[in-house]
Amino acid sequence: MKKLTSVLLAAAALSISGVSLAQSPPPPPPPPLPSIDEVNVMILIDVSGSMADPHVSGKTKLAVALDNAQKYIKARQDAYNQVGGDHYHKPIDYALWAFDSSFSGTNYVSHIVDFPGTAATVLDKLGYNTSYVETPATRSPILVPTSSTPLAGAGCAVAGTLVADLTPTGGLLSAGYEWNKEKSPGVRASIERRLYIGTDGLENDTPLPPANECGGGTSGLDYTVFEDTSWQAHLRNKLLTGSATRSTTLNSGLVVDVDMIFHDYINGIAKTSKESHAYSSGGNYSTQPTLAQALEFYGGLSDNTRGKFRTITVSSNGTIDSRRPGDVDYSGCVGNADYTEMMQWYGQQVSAVHPHTYWADLNGDGWVDYLDYLILAEHWGEGGVC
Repeated sequence: MKKLTSVLLAAAALSISGVSLAQSPPPPPPPPLPSIDEVNVMILIDVSGSMADPHVSGKTKLAVALDNAQKYIKARQDAYNQVGGDHYHKPIDYALWAFDSSFSGTNYVSHIVDFPGTAATVLDKLGYNTSYVETPATRSPILVPTSSTPLAGAGCAVAGTLVADLTPTGGLLSAGYEWNKEKSPGVRASIERRLYIGTDGLENDTPLPPANECGGGTSGLDYTVFEDTSWQAHLRNKLLTGSATRSTTLNSGLVVDVDMIFHDYINGIAKTSKESHAYSSGGNYSTQPTLAQALEFYGGLSDNTRGKFRTITVSSNGTIDSRRPGDVDYSGCVGNADYTEMMQWYGQQVSAVHPHTYWADLNGDGWVDYLDYLILAEHWGEGGVC
């Protein structure tokens, strides 16, 4: 996270601009469920205009997002089939939504598949079969880059389905999808709820409150001290507590996994994102974050919910890289698997013959060596439990 000086400078700038500095910290991370009766998985795909940008892989950013989404489903299904695992033969219900400002309503989402969808149904609409082979002919026509990015509004809509609105003591005000299917009213069910977001993170087109409760100005502060009037605070609160304006209640337990996809190298992450208000509907809408602000929000949200956060971009040596330092295997966290992967290539020069060596070359100098190990050690344990 940014240093305190950065926070103070941002706060000063916001004070000058007249933005409210009232801040409420987010709820603490939810504890893991003691047991799992069922899993609900929402796949949320960004189909705004900037997702048509090319990616280093030769695909568009949207094509990369769809491919990552089917891999995400495969991971859930593999856990379902893993004998002895926490998820072994636990029922999984799926939903697939897309968002763009061209869709009707104040939340700008298209319900391609709603709960209780199956893995096969969602894979089919993503353009893949149950063997995870691409089948473009089955892909939903909704999954085409179109206009601008109302991500906060879409997130609000997701929360209305996946998250229960809780009182400060944990009582149930209004239930999300199957919240109390296995339990008596007012008691949290042991249902693992996961939200996967595939996006380039460029929120710029959610109407301000009261038109949409998750809209707001863009905060330049740390995740834990977003202004209460910002879209980041509103969306964070809605996903974690069921209310866009309340952060001081028990955590909803929703796990948020995010893949942010870029078309070029993050060089100091100081530049603004490529999408502009040329796509926007104009008027009284949320302001567009810089790349650094988007990274702060999604990285913080994933950490705060025990989720995984990855960025898919281009490194200085021309390979796909991860934003989280030390994350050798792109799992979103730094731990034993990263150390094991690094040791396989330790002391070797990176080579096109062994592309995985690029993964372990954390500083991009062409070698897997002690300097890379130091980066791994410095960031050990970040991103949650591997």
